[in-house]
Amino acid sequence: MNAKKKYQPCNVKAQSWDFIENRYTEDWYGEHKNLLELVRHIKNSDLKDRLFGSTSMDKLVISIYDPIDYRKEALHITFDLQGRTWNFEYISKPFQTSEFVRTYDEVKGIEKFDNFINMIKW
Repeated sequence: MNAKKKYQPCNVKAQSWDFIENRYTEDWYGEHKNLLELVRHIKNSDLKDRLFGSTSMDKLVISIYDPIDYRKEALHITFDLQGRTWNFEYISKPFQTSEFVRTYDEVKGIEKFDNFINMIKW
């Protein structure tokens, strides 16, 4: 008999953009300045009222829902400190391959983030 996988959401309460900014400046001592710049970009735009965020180690997870389901309709963003590249992974549905996986040069991160938001109509 072939059992169907039962989906268990991986929900986390969204953190305020101020809290996330503080984590990148004080808790991680500015080590993740690129992610900090992205968070400030979001805070200084109308995106702050439409997007929800959460941090997991050196990852920023963004969604249009609160709570955020890490495995459903969530954009996972990391910045590789050694390679100096942005990594974007959009997971639209559980149990499926990521719909969007891209790596970008350091100077393109915020531009590519804005492009993604426009493309997905968030």
